[in-house]
Amino acid sequence: MTYMTLLQRIELERGKREPGEITELNLDNSKSVDIEGLTDEYSALEVLSMMNVGLQNLAGLPCLSSLKNLELSNNLISGGLDALLKCPNIEQLNLSSNKIESMDVLVPLAKLSELKSLDLGNCPVTATENYRKKAFALIPSLKYLDGLDENNEEEVFGGDFLNGGLVEEADGVDDADEEDDEGSDEDDECDDEIGIEALQQSGELEDDEDDYAPGEDEEAELDDYDDVDDEDEEDVDEDNGANLSAANVSGPRRPGTKRRHEDTQDAKNGGNDEHCGTKHKHTEDPVETHAENGSTVDE
Repeated sequence: MTYMTLLQRIELERGKREPGEITELNLDNSKSVDIEGLTDEYSALEVLSMMNVGLQNLAGLPCLSSLKNLELSNNLISGGLDALLKCPNIEQLNLSSNKIESMDVLVPLAKLSELKSLDLGNCPVTATENYRKKAFALIPSLKYLDGLDENNEEEVFGGDFLNGGLVEEADGVDDADEEDDEGSDEDDECDDEIGIEALQQSGELEDDEDDYAPGEDEEAELDDYDDVDDEDEEDVDEDNGANLSAANVSGPRRPGTKRRHEDTQDAKNGGNDEHCGTKHKHTEDPVETHAENGSTVDE
């Protein structure tokens, strides 16, 4: 398997960009014992990763004033850390899985006033007695060593360690999650209302007439309608009885038709108030004869 040299990898990552435009470089797994190809023209570089390159020293490291994160794990570095002073603003430095054996090798790091996180995991120096206590005492700005603070609390990445940015960021995420949950509930309610309206419009919620049962108010209203119908039928029967009497048609009378029949006879014979009693008597005799003989009397 063929590996790129460090110089070839830098050229590949750079492409057509100018060195001053590049803020991140990933040179992992390229091969070189020395740092080559990097110059101080990379003035905007903030993140530089050279893991598993095979570096034995840092002598070729240029001045990179903007550099904040330097990854150098899985190399063969055993000393010469004073080269890192060319990058005075480093905040995170990973030297894990290197050949650093003595606490004295770490002394130059005390001058990196911005250094907050240092990783020396799998380096022989970690076997030193009171290693952690000595490291924190040696580097005053250090907040995290091998992923843990002085109280063995885990390191939280991706924020401002000094200005409380991590706490503020976490609070902001929690607030955003709560707002998203409230918005989801409101959206669900709106979706339910829209869904019901759509079903009503499509006819899927039509009432089943067979299952319909009227309420008490509706039953009372139906009873009122039945009473009105009965009254209408009685009026029709009375009108029909009057018409039959006017035509001298005999037969069983319906209740309530006698008075209307007499009034009709008075109108036909032109009777007045003085002859009303006589006329009524004359009219009642044929009715009684009809009832007894079962025959019709003509005038």
